Order: sequence, then C-alpha cells, then structure tokens
Amino acid sequence: MSAIAGVLLLAGCGGDGGGSAGDADRSRAPGGTGSAKGSWKIVHIDKRGSGTVEAVTAAADDDIWAAGTDQGVARPDPYLLRYDGTTWRRTPLPAALGGRVSQPRLDASGPDNVWLHGVAPAGGSRIARWDGTRWRAVPKPPVEGAVGSLRAFAPDDVWALVGGRAAHWDGARWTVTSLPAVASRLDGSSGDHVWAVGYRDSGPGVGGAGGEQTQPAAMRWDARARAWKLTPTPAFRFPDPVPPEPGASLDGVLAVSRDEVWAYGVHSFDHGETPTGPATERVLLRWDGARWRQEPDADTDPCLSRPPVAHDGAGGLLLERHRFRTADGSCRKVPWQRLPATGAVTSGGKQQLWFEGVARVPGTKRFVGGGKVYVMQSGNPLVLPVVAVFEP
Repeated sequence: MSAIAGVLLLAGCGGDGGGSAGDADRSRAPGGTGSAKGSWKIVHIDKRGSGTVEAVTAAADDDIWAAGTDQGVARPDPYLLRYDGTTWRRTPLPAALGGRVSQPRLDASGPDNVWLHGVAPAGGSRIARWDGTRWRAVPKPPVEGAVGSLRAFAPDDVWALVGGRAAHWDGARWTVTSLPAVASRLDGSSGDHVWAVGYRDSGPGVGGAGGEQTQPAAMRWDARARAWKLTPTPAFRFPDPVPPEPGASLDGVLAVSRDEVWAYGVHSFDHGETPTGPATERVLLRWDGARWRQEPDADTDPCLSRPPVAHDGAGGLLLERHRFRTADGSCRKVPWQRLPATGAVTSGGKQQLWFEGVARVPGTKRFVGGGKVYVMQSGNPLVLPVVAVFEP
C-alpha cells in the first residue's frame, strides 16, 4: 500500500483516497488548477490496488460520479466514487440498489437525477436513482433481460434498452415499446430526440445477389406517433467474389444535437470460412437532420477511423484511443501525463491509459474519463483504477 500511496502523491493525487468506505481523497479538482488543458490529467487513483473504474458521469462541475471494481480480491464488489468539488470519496454501492451487481453503469441529467444500474447475479438488472439527497430503488422494466443502454434526460424522462425492446420511465412507471430492428445502443440529445441503432435482417440490401445477411439499422423515436421508426441508412456490399456470411451493423451512437448524430459499426464477414477476403470496412454514419450519410474517410482519417465517444458542445468530438477532432475538422492526438517512476512504478515500465467510459462535464468543454492505467513492467505489473480529465 505504501508504494501506491507514493504514486498518488507524485501524480498530483495526494491524500487518502483508498482505505475503508467513506475515506476521502483530496485530489486535484476536475475544474481546478490541476486540470491541465490539452492533455488528460489523472485526478484520482484508488490506492486500494488493482482494478478499474468502469463507469463515469458528470451531474455538474462539482458533482461527478464513478463506479469501480477491485480485482485480485476474493469478493470484487463494485464501489462508488463521488467528487463534490473538493474531495473524491469512496463508498459501497447504495443499499437501494438491492444487492450486489456486475457491470455497473451511470448516467445523469443533473445533481438531482443520477442513475446507477448493473447486472444482478441471477440475471436482469438492479436500478437506483440519486434524487439529490438519497438513493432510491427503481423497479426494473417489465421485460426479461438486463438493461444494456440507459439515457437519463430528466427525473421523469429516461430511456433504456432491455430484452430487445425500448423502455421509457415517466417518473412513476416504465412503458415498453417494440423496436423495428435489433438495437445495441441508445442515445439522444433530448427526450424527444432519441435514437437506437443496431442491425436489420430484412429489407433493402439484405439477401439477393449480394448475399448480405444484415444491414445497419437506425431507429428514431417518433413522439407524435408514440412509436420507433426506421430511417433509411446506406447499404453495404462487398465486391465480387462476395465473402461468406457478410453483414453490416451499428454498435454505437452519439447524439450531438437534433441535426447531428454519429453512428458507428462494422461491415465484415465470417473470416473462419475463408483464409482470404476483403478488408473489414468501418461503418461511420452521420445524420444531418434529414438523412444518414457514410463518412467517406471512415477508413483513413486519423480521427474518424475511430469511434466517437463524446462531444464538447462546441463542435469538437472526442474519439477512442485519445484523439480529438476540432470543430474545423482538424485531428490531434491527446497526450496524457504518465505516472512517475517511484514506488511500485519502475522507470522501464510501459504505461497505457484505457477508458471504460467518458462523459462531458455540464456547462464546460471538459471531459472526465474513468478507466485504468496499465503499468507493464517485469516482476510487478500494475493495473491502477483512475479518473482523468481533459479540456481541449
């Protein structure tokens, strides 16, 4: 433990951030002087040891939540982290959640509406909501399966994907609606502008001479009709000779505004049936308010060849593997400040920063990310759970 504590102090994360539940870590603040512009700055390391921060959300500049899981222990229970403008504090998962979960996830629309959900040991989901004062249990949607994607817009306006269907929370109950295609992710710029993306296995571009088994599917919630509707998307086809079992799908979506939505996925085939074949094609679609278009540089652009994960509210996009695309379209790599070689970290070790989740801090252009730092070194490799911030 002492070696990790030394890392904390020299990384600018002094204080007692681990220890028993309720211990506080007076780390550098996401909105304060420790938040260096232009690079990822680690603002919290949980010194209990190995693990990862699995989810993060920002309710306000001084109200940030994260969920992590310890590794290398007999019972790797998830835990909560909360930043209150001064201090990072670690606590167990709230009792309102109803028990232990795996894969904890978070979303928030404000300080009085933070949602936490995870997969129960027997399957299905457990859900709780922070109302600004306390955690309260939320019943799971009346559909078999676990919540796969949840987006909170207000205390009475929450959307979730579960069991192949969409569910809406109105503040008192869930209403379940059917989807016209298979959905994998959900996002929206408001409760009236919500998208679900995935794939369809019928319709234009499926079957026939091309042999494509699936095509991308993008579904938009029609508030007037109270139903989900498919929107036309570009179809994909490999050139002849067509490889076995080809198909295209969307795996994620980022809604920036009503007139700007990004959806990404892949066009691939069964590589196990043939030793050769065409290159797997990246699918990157952009909604401009009227139609979906495939980005022409999805395979070659240093930024757009990576999935977008968050936006800064001013035209900038944050993408996977530490890339940032400015409003004018330029792309740059975002550096991060490595942990110093002290204590358990050796000078010869290679370090990598990986995020499990990223969110924008409301009212700012800053991002907060939760994940881990891999320290790959001989004899004592480390996996340290971290929270970091970045301001373009």
